[in-house]
Amino acid sequence: MSLLNPLALLLGLLAGPIILLYMLKLRRREVEVSSTMLWKMVLRDRQANAPWQRLRRNLLLLLQLLILAGLVAALARPALPVPTVTSGSIIVLLDASASMLATDLQPTRFENATRIVAGIIDALEPDSQLTLILVGPQPDILASGEDDKAALRAALARAEATQAEVDWQSALALAAGAAGRGTADTTVVIVSDGGLPDEGLPPLPAQIEFVPVGSSADNLGISAMALRPAAGGAELFVRVTNFGNADRSVVLSIFTDQNFFDALRLAVPGGGDQVVVLEGLPNRPAVYEARLATAVGSGPLDDFPLDDAAFAVFQPPANRNTLLVSRGNLFLEQILAILPEIASFRLIVGPEEEVRLPAERFGVYVLDGILPDVLPAGNLLLINPPANPLFEVGGVTDQVTNPIVLDHPLTRFVSWENVHVAETRLVRTPFWADVLVDSDAGPLVFVGETEGRRVAVLAFDLHKSDLPLQVSFPILFANLFQFLTPSGAVDAPDGAAPFQPVSIQPEAAVEQVRVTTPSGAVFRLPVGETGVQFRETGETGLYTVNYVLEGQERSEYFAVNLFSAAESSIQPQTEIRIGQASLQQTVQEDLGRREVWPWLAGAALVILLVEWWVYHARQGREVWRNWLRKIRLVSS
Repeated sequence: MSLLNPLALLLGLLAGPIILLYMLKLRRREVEVSSTMLWKMVLRDRQANAPWQRLRRNLLLLLQLLILAGLVAALARPALPVPTVTSGSIIVLLDASASMLATDLQPTRFENATRIVAGIIDALEPDSQLTLILVGPQPDILASGEDDKAALRAALARAEATQAEVDWQSALALAAGAAGRGTADTTVVIVSDGGLPDEGLPPLPAQIEFVPVGSSADNLGISAMALRPAAGGAELFVRVTNFGNADRSVVLSIFTDQNFFDALRLAVPGGGDQVVVLEGLPNRPAVYEARLATAVGSGPLDDFPLDDAAFAVFQPPANRNTLLVSRGNLFLEQILAILPEIASFRLIVGPEEEVRLPAERFGVYVLDGILPDVLPAGNLLLINPPANPLFEVGGVTDQVTNPIVLDHPLTRFVSWENVHVAETRLVRTPFWADVLVDSDAGPLVFVGETEGRRVAVLAFDLHKSDLPLQVSFPILFANLFQFLTPSGAVDAPDGAAPFQPVSIQPEAAVEQVRVTTPSGAVFRLPVGETGVQFRETGETGLYTVNYVLEGQERSEYFAVNLFSAAESSIQPQTEIRIGQASLQQTVQEDLGRREVWPWLAGAALVILLVEWWVYHARQGREVWRNWLRKIRLVSS
C-alpha cells in the first residue's frame, strides 16, 4: 500500500486533545436538595479536588478515536496495488512488431499482450480515459481518450501483429502529444517484449510503466540470403544465425522453382552464425527458397518460425550490347550511339562478303538488309529484311500509300504525317506480330515475339525514306529498343523488407499489373505514367507479378524477407530506456493503484452514527432511571 498524501497523517495528533478532554474531571452544577441520601455519587466525586482523573475505559472515546483515524487515513489517500492501471489518464502502447509473433507464450506473445491490455480496460474506473496506440511500422491510434469500455474492447479487437520492424520514435511522439493534452495524472503503459532502440527515443511527460511479454530466447533463423551473377553461373549466399545461447544443429534445404536442389547439415554455435555459398547455379531466371529444419526429430525448430524460411529471385542482368550488321548505314550508327544504356558495336560486311557473326553473344542484333545463314539467338531488329524463316517476304513496291500509325504503346508520340517512303518490301504480317505502322502496300513497321526471341521489323530501307530526317525517328527507335531490351520491371533485385514499397515499371504495352501475395490475396493495379508503386508488402514470402497485355500474361517475382536481427533476437528484455531514463519491468500485479479513501471516509461516517446513537442511548437511559426514581419516591 502507498499513501498519495502522507502529510495528512499529522492530523492524527488531534487524538491527544480528545483524550485530554476525557481525563478532565467533571465540574458539577451546585443544586440544593432536601436530602443527600440520594446523591452519594455526587458526594463521592467531590472528595477529590485535583483537576485530572484516571482515564477509564469509555466506548464513546474509542468511537471518537476511530472516527478521527478514519478521517485522517482518508485524507492521506492510501492506494492499493491492482492488476491494471485504473485511475487518471492512461496511454497504452501495444507492441505489434514481428518478434511479438513468437510462440514461447501460447498462442503468441501478441495474444498474451492483448489480454494484458484487456485487463487494463476491464479495470478502468468511470472517471478515467484510455488511449490505445498500436506500435507498428506506422503507429496507429486505435482509440483516443475513450472511457467507453465496449468501444475500447472493439478497438483492441482490431489490433494485429505485423511481420516487420516498428517505429518506436513515432509511437512515443504520439504518446507524448496525447500525454500533453491529458490531465496531470497520466500514466503511459508500454506492453512489449522490449525490442526498443537503446537510444534516440524521446522522453515522455508522464509516469511510465513497462510490462514485459515473453519468456524464451530460443531462435535460429536465416539472417541473409542473396543471389549474384558470376562467370561460372549464379552464386547463392545464405547466412544462418543462432540468436540463442545454446549450440544448435540444423538442416538447411535449398529449393529452386519449388524443386529440391540441395541440403546441408550445419552446426551453429550459440550467438554465432554459419555461411553457405553455392556456386555454378544455372544462369537463368529462377526462384530460390531456403528452409531450416531441426536435425533431430520432427518437432518445431524454435519459438520464432517467421525467419525459418527465406526467398531470393535471380534475374540475370539484361544484355544491352547491340551489334549492327550492315553494309554501311550512318543513320543507324548515329541513332544507336545516342540511345541511353545501349552499348553498340558494328560489323560492316562487303558487297559480296559472307556474314560471319562473332562468337560473343549480343542482346540485340540489328540486321540491315542482310541475314546470316543461321539467325543468332538474341533479339532482332530487321531493316529492309530479305527472305527469312520468321515471316514471308515478297517483292518490292513503290506504291506506298495511305500510311497510318496504329494505336499501340510503342507508337506513343510517333507521327507519320511528314514521313515518306519511296519503296518497301511486301511482307505478310505473321500471326505473332503487332503492326505499328500500316499502309496500302502492307505493314511498314511491326513487332512481336516468336521462338523465344523478340523481333522488330522495318519493311523498308531507311535510305529510301525521309524517316531519319524526322523527329519521329529517335522516338520510334527508342520505343523499339525498350521492347527489344526488356529489363526486370520490378525494382527489387535483392528483395524487399516488410512494408517497403516496391516500384514496378512495366513495358509500355502492359495494360494492368496483378500482384499476388504469399497468402493468395490479389491486387489489380492500373499502370500510370510513372508505373506502379506496390505498398502491400506486409507479408514475408514470395510475391507474383503478372503483366496483362492484350489477353496475354507474363510473370515476374520478388521476395520479401524479415532479415532483422532486432526482431529475430527474441530475448525478452526487463529494462528499456526512454529519453535519459532507464525503466525496470513492472510486475503485472503492481501496474496500478486503487485509492481506498472513499471506503475509509464512509467507515468514519458509519462510526459517527454509531457514536451518536450510543451517546443518546446513554442519555435516554439516565432519563428513564431518573423518572423511575421519582416514581418510587412518590409511591413510598
